[in-house]
Amino acid sequence: MFERFSRPARQVVVDAQEEARSLGHDWVGTEHLLLAALRRPGQPGTATLVRLGVTAESCRAAVSSVVGGADGDALGPEDAEALRAFGIDLDEIRRRAEGAFGDGALDAPVSEPEAGRRRGRRFMKRGRRRNRGSLGLPDAAPGPSGHIRFTGRAKKALELSLREAIARKDRSIGTEHVVLALLRGDDKISQGMFQQLGVAPGEMRDLVLADLRSAA
Repeated sequence: MFERFSRPARQVVVDAQEEARSLGHDWVGTEHLLLAALRRPGQPGTATLVRLGVTAESCRAAVSSVVGGADGDALGPEDAEALRAFGIDLDEIRRRAEGAFGDGALDAPVSEPEAGRRRGRRFMKRGRRRNRGSLGLPDAAPGPSGHIRFTGRAKKALELSLREAIARKDRSIGTEHVVLALLRGDDKISQGMFQQLGVAPGEMRDLVLADLRSAA
């Protein structure tokens, strides 16, 4: 499917990995795809977001506010609030852990047991020839600090971008289709990010589509 992406849309996927690295994340999620799209404020779809006040800077602040820890499936604001109702304060737990063990103590990955590492190496050897998903994207993208995986929600967004292109009867997948797909995101990270940005995704989708019709 990746061969159907336009050059700017392909660059969004590449830049999303750079955005993840710059934020110290070891995953590529919908938040990084949106940040990458905003690097090109003049592209269709992105231009609508920028016109309505969504910028790379405001988006990066929203991502930092919503995403915590070093896991693409980190607890979102709704989870934290629910735990607080039971007397569990995640912020207080983090403060105490970092006070005792240093900054980022809760973000350090858990070491894999030796037996697990051996099994993991054998699995990787068997699976190297099948390391590409249905999108034609590698499951992990090599980088200077290791491999960055695409989360399920990021892959879903890229798949939805194809559906957006088909629905509009466009021959290739452009940044506008990626943006439209991201605005359909129903995961907690996307919802929290748009909430921080003050964006109603459904209404923004309608405005993007209106701008695309005007430009046609």
